[in-house]
Amino acid sequence: MGRLEALLDALDRGEPGCLALEGEAGIGKTRLLAELRERALSRGHVVLAGAASEFERDLPFSAWVDALDAYVASHALSSAPEWDAELGRELGLVLPAVRGRDGGGAVPDERYRTHRAVGRLLAIVAAERPLVLVLDDLHWSDDGSLELIAALVGRPPPAPVLLALAARPGAASDRLAAALTGPDAVLLRLEELSRGEAAELLAQAAGADVGALFELAGGNPFFLEQLGRAGADASMAAGDGTGLAGVPAYTAWPLTSGPWRRPGR
Repeated sequence: MGRLEALLDALDRGEPGCLALEGEAGIGKTRLLAELRERALSRGHVVLAGAASEFERDLPFSAWVDALDAYVASHALSSAPEWDAELGRELGLVLPAVRGRDGGGAVPDERYRTHRAVGRLLAIVAAERPLVLVLDDLHWSDDGSLELIAALVGRPPPAPVLLALAARPGAASDRLAAALTGPDAVLLRLEELSRGEAAELLAQAAGADVGALFELAGGNPFFLEQLGRAGADASMAAGDGTGLAGVPAYTAWPLTSGPWRRPGR
């Protein structure tokens, strides 16, 4: 929470930033992003959010479209002094809301121009109020979205824009992984809960055998909460590896040395 507040304080001072959350499924990435969004809204920031989808991995820039398209369609951003025909055409390569109006398909596919155009768009959105742009579930993202993120992390917009990203380990390209090791990016790896923290989380679960649940959930808060709500105890554990009451035993996704790299690939 302290790191989140520090990033928002810097944003209030007009400084761009990047926050990347890495952790396995159920560890709390989306919950932390929700907290960031609420705190940013309480400060009067513009907050836009999108997420990659498991079923849209072949759609280019899907997370960006999810976050930006509706906002651009509903605001008269094209009347901003910084908007010109070239920007509209380049953004049309990414956003359907702009494509139909400005004919983005006429521009050659030069990715650096697309990256620059999105950076200019974010600066326009953040012209009056700081912008927090949240992109979740990037382990399902397409390569174009990851390259765009890497470009913006490496060369942030000249405006108070905070990129807040989340993914499971092993999903990012080498370029994005390298960008996240830079001095301007804050990378937080979310770890499993300790046995004591698990007991605190399960304090309201009447009759829960914390020790048994901790062994089965591996310190993962989502699985701990679900098993705690089920009122599971050690006597329900199966000896055949199926876990507790038919719930598969938890196995942690192994972390690697670099951020967001896929093990064994």
